[in-house]
Amino acid sequence: MVVLEANRTYWNPSRRPKLDKVIFRNDLSAEKALHLCTTTEGEVDIVTCVKPEDAYRVIHSPFADLAAVEGKRVLAGVFNRYKEDSPFNERSVRLAFNYAVDRDAFIQQAFNGYAESTPALTPPWAFDFPEGLSPRTFDPERALSLFKKTGWPKERALQLTTEKQYEKASRILGAQIEQVLKIKVNLDVIEQAEQTAWRRLIAEKKLVPSFDLAIVTADALFYEGTPAYFHREFFGGNGALRTGPEIPEFEELYNQMAEQTDKNSLVNLAKKVDEYVFHEALGLFLCSPYDLYAVNRHVKFKAYRTTFELAETTVSRSHWSVRNY
Repeated sequence: MVVLEANRTYWNPSRRPKLDKVIFRNDLSAEKALHLCTTTEGEVDIVTCVKPEDAYRVIHSPFADLAAVEGKRVLAGVFNRYKEDSPFNERSVRLAFNYAVDRDAFIQQAFNGYAESTPALTPPWAFDFPEGLSPRTFDPERALSLFKKTGWPKERALQLTTEKQYEKASRILGAQIEQVLKIKVNLDVIEQAEQTAWRRLIAEKKLVPSFDLAIVTADALFYEGTPAYFHREFFGGNGALRTGPEIPEFEELYNQMAEQTDKNSLVNLAKKVDEYVFHEALGLFLCSPYDLYAVNRHVKFKAYRTTFELAETTVSRSHWSVRNY
């Protein structure tokens, strides 16, 4: 248990906390915390990282409300361009997979609607999101036509891999790919205890991973210059998720952006990076999941996109901690 007490002498009066004390409980499982928040008062006031499938419980709770904010994560597919028997170095193959995904249905089924589709890797809320860029439309006929021309090995199944938290989403995605591209999809789920070792294997680039397509996320804590984490992580020369040879054109664009000291120039070049990876369909671009919170109905909580903040959080006179005073 961690207890934070208000600093009433903080230098910025407008950012001084509105609460006397905040207690972080680390003795509860996520399920127990959500149960206490939605069925009782006085035990848990805010639960972070609520799963989309649990949103219904919060919405229909007499004790809590659901807070949703555009997330700081992007969910995308990494094509394994190292494997010789899967032609992911060809743009047409990557395009076929991007046209094969019905993103609206995917978001509804996998995240209960609590996500936003992304054209590439920059979330639509970011300052450096390219104006006018839209996710590729679901076009099964075009996807299949492109795929048939790519020379995908006959009777070869697609090996899809993901981490445990995105198992449901990956099964839905795999079903769409099977239906549109007419190939079998095998799903390998990396359990939580194995995830560090699995990510290390990809990052070290000493061995060729067994997957053809991996569904993964990256996070950022800022509103601009997003390629510094998202795009670099997926496609950069030192990117931990890059699974294939380095891409000289990407490196040139990214380095131009990284050299900028002027904010406007940085933002403009960041947009060009996102436009480039979109045009080349370097990944299977899916969505940016929302961050969901369960919040006691008498707590006024403002959710931020990038961090968990409590400086502006207040409680009403009906809150259990003050109503008897």
